[in-house]
Amino acid sequence: MAEPRAANPLVDEFRKGGVPKELRVMAAQGALPLKPEDLVDLLHHLLGDPDESIRQAAEGSLMAFPVDEMLPILRDRATPPAVLSWGLAHRVERELREVALQNTSTPDEAVEATAPSLPEALAELVVINQVRLLRRTSLLEAIESNPELNNDQRRRLRELRETFRIGEEAEPAAAVPQAPPAPAEAAPEEAPAEETFEELPLSEEEAVVRYLSEEERQQTEKVGAVQKLYRLNTAEKVITALKGTREERAILVRDPNRIVATAVLGSPRITEAEIESFASMKNVSDAILRQIGTNRDWTKRYGVVASLVKNPRTPLAISLGMVPRLNPRDIKSIAVDRNVPEAIRKQAQRFIRAAQSGPGERNKH
Repeated sequence: MAEPRAANPLVDEFRKGGVPKELRVMAAQGALPLKPEDLVDLLHHLLGDPDESIRQAAEGSLMAFPVDEMLPILRDRATPPAVLSWGLAHRVERELREVALQNTSTPDEAVEATAPSLPEALAELVVINQVRLLRRTSLLEAIESNPELNNDQRRRLRELRETFRIGEEAEPAAAVPQAPPAPAEAAPEEAPAEETFEELPLSEEEAVVRYLSEEERQQTEKVGAVQKLYRLNTAEKVITALKGTREERAILVRDPNRIVATAVLGSPRITEAEIESFASMKNVSDAILRQIGTNRDWTKRYGVVASLVKNPRTPLAISLGMVPRLNPRDIKSIAVDRNVPEAIRKQAQRFIRAAQSGPGERNKH
């Protein structure tokens, strides 16, 4: 099975809960300008929203999602299995069901649920997939119950049973090896109340200080941009973070409302160069730095890793694990940098001592 793609940071914020209803309604209506795969992921999450009107809106948006945009999502093995299951069960367009049935990441139980009612041509995709049929006998029984099967399909299923002696001896349930239960996901770390989704009572002057460095406050155009963004409400800021300019994203990533700042990271327009720039900022929240540091796609870029290690605001749990990835020049620089946390500096010093002691000593670290 393909490695699941990194989740969009804004979608993760919705999963954590606490997002204002106004934003959830916009999302359910498909009004957030996200990449198609991220929007579908978010809409699927909103199918479980406690508000019935939001659930209904999300379902309507998913059902109306354009076929040409849904097709690559249901074909992609990195798409979350739950989304693939929903697509197979609820989207009846032949081309969508075809790619979902052929996708090896689509759960067997989802295929089994649709197998008895598939038309002949789509049932063929189940019949020829012996790997699925052999690992899940109930799926074999489900497809055999399909009245649309032709004689050749029934013959091949019968031969499969005979060849592998399926159903000849019913094994006791206790003898069937059970997969160990999936480990429970750790509960998402709750942010302090002031960094969740409540607007802080900042004055315009305080906002300028909060958003901009001392050097940036000398630039009239940047001060003007902050003043313009300051007047927006949360929903307007989120939309601007998702579809605005690079300059607007550089300001909004520092917003005290975490969902606004996270929307910047979730923007389909974000670039790796911007992520590297954010990783070095001293006036973004540690929650933003943690999101950058735990995104496997962004941390493939050396500049992001180096910026996170050098940034004193980066949570130690993130930056400590990245020190070994630095090149010798950066490690030497960090070893004497009084601006980084002492734990980071000491680890860099240990690496230098180990390098000077030779390979045998270095292997101890």
